[in-house]
Amino acid sequence: MHDLPFQFVEYEGVRSILPYLRPEVQLVSRNTIKSDCMKIHQKEKDRVKTLLHAAPGKISITSDLWSSLISDGYMSLTAHFIDKNWKLQKRVLNFSYLPPPHTSIVLSDVISSLLLECDIKGKIFGITLDNASANDVSVEDLRVDLNSKGLLVCRGNFFHLRCCAHILNLIVQDGLKEIESSIEKIRESVKYVKGSQVRRQKFLECVRLISMGGKRGLRQDVATRWNSTYLMLDSALFYRRVFQHLALVDSNYKSVHQVKSGKGLKRFTSS
Repeated sequence: MHDLPFQFVEYEGVRSILPYLRPEVQLVSRNTIKSDCMKIHQKEKDRVKTLLHAAPGKISITSDLWSSLISDGYMSLTAHFIDKNWKLQKRVLNFSYLPPPHTSIVLSDVISSLLLECDIKGKIFGITLDNASANDVSVEDLRVDLNSKGLLVCRGNFFHLRCCAHILNLIVQDGLKEIESSIEKIRESVKYVKGSQVRRQKFLECVRLISMGGKRGLRQDVATRWNSTYLMLDSALFYRRVFQHLALVDSNYKSVHQVKSGKGLKRFTSS
């Protein structure tokens, strides 16, 4: 939770306060804590494998890649299946650092090795990925590998399922280019207000002066996620009069009052 190292249990302050709070506590070393965590991890891993093997039907998997703020690559693999009680289940099989290069061969090898480690290659029905070109090639490599062992339903004709959410995001992002300049001004305006406590207070004072509800709050978007952009635009339109008033009382603020027409934004947020 707090990103503390295992060595935390050996800090002098921790070793002083724990016996004070509970005299019978048994102090342990960082190696003991590490060993205990690895045992818990292995126990949970075995439990997930048992659950997967007990699934009466096929298992579908989803995978995605992320980049951290320092551009480190991470990969996840999730299994989706229906258990014996006819309840949809999902379990994260892997979330780990993936060093470059992120080529199709590397991706297919990593996924294949994870499926082999979980011993579910023979139960795979399909895989869902986004529309990156490297994914197309890696999926084909996986299809060939599994088909050579006769493990896929219908020779793998239904093996590769493209991510509908990613496709929808691409469609909406393309449409948002029509109002890109207005969106960028609003994004910068929201960032400006959220940039310091003084600006937030000034914004809330404008809300009170105009007698608008301040509980709704401003939303800042993630540019690659259209639904967060929708929420940002919706909140910005709600507080449009507040932004206009802010432009009058804050000489450093010079963004939203430059947006002369909100018709395009209103069409987007009212659909």
